[in-house]
Amino acid sequence: MFVLLGYVVMCLVFGTTFLTIKIGIEDGMPPFLFAGLRFFIAGALILSVLFCRRQLQRYSFKEYREMAWLGFLMTTIPFAALYWAEQYVPSGLAALLVATAPVFTTIIGIYTGQMRFHWYVVAGLTLGIAGTALIVGVTPNTAEFTGSHAYISKAAIVLAECAFAVGAIRSKKIMGKVSPSAFNGFQMIFASVGLFVLSLIFENTGGVAFSSASLLALFYLAIVASIFASNIYYWLVKETNATFPTTWTYVAPVIAMLVGAIFLQEKISLSTIAGGAGVLFGIILLNWQTWEKVLDRKGKKEVPLQ
Repeated sequence: MFVLLGYVVMCLVFGTTFLTIKIGIEDGMPPFLFAGLRFFIAGALILSVLFCRRQLQRYSFKEYREMAWLGFLMTTIPFAALYWAEQYVPSGLAALLVATAPVFTTIIGIYTGQMRFHWYVVAGLTLGIAGTALIVGVTPNTAEFTGSHAYISKAAIVLAECAFAVGAIRSKKIMGKVSPSAFNGFQMIFASVGLFVLSLIFENTGGVAFSSASLLALFYLAIVASIFASNIYYWLVKETNATFPTTWTYVAPVIAMLVGAIFLQEKISLSTIAGGAGVLFGIILLNWQTWEKVLDRKGKKEVPLQ
């Protein structure tokens, strides 16, 4: 049950990050600097806590190099693309495009032998993507998000998810050598370096002013999302497989719609309800064997969240 609870909490947190990123960017935060600060703060805090608890171990150069490479694949590339793209596309559409991650992780997982090809995998991917498309639907004021920047932004997010998928599959190997918390901290520190380099090259950060809204957004993304929820994510990778935790990207648009309805009185259409059903059934089918293992762990001791 710890696995299921962790999955639900992770989805709730990650599902609200797209809107939070949008708030910070619209408040004047440069995308790459915004992302770099988020992951540097989160990584530094995680490693500091581990150091104070004397739980921070020394690793080999090869392991540090692997964590740096995984940070580049799983954080620098995807979040550089996402933060930059949210200047030109709606946050809901960004969530939909990020939902391609499970597609790539499943394909790579089958290719590398970590997953087996079954009919319910194809059915789950189809339902999940179709359901997400129904939820997002046709965004209002579509003309505002058209043009070359919008098309480049969409392509950038999807291509970046390919890099994330490669990293997610590779991260399974290092989980036996590095704790989820330590790995999360180190990979974010390494990733922030790449984001800061991008900011230094492409952004003018001299006149950046931190408002209360941008600071709150940064706090939520760095502490709640990047530390709390990300630790749950890597723990789920260790406990299940690389594909199961990435299915939060299917749930994110559902959460975004519900939050909008509760706090902004946005209407929920029949297509949204149908899309939500497709998303949930897609997750169940995509991870059919994983769900069976999670719900039937006879004689196996549950591992507490770290």
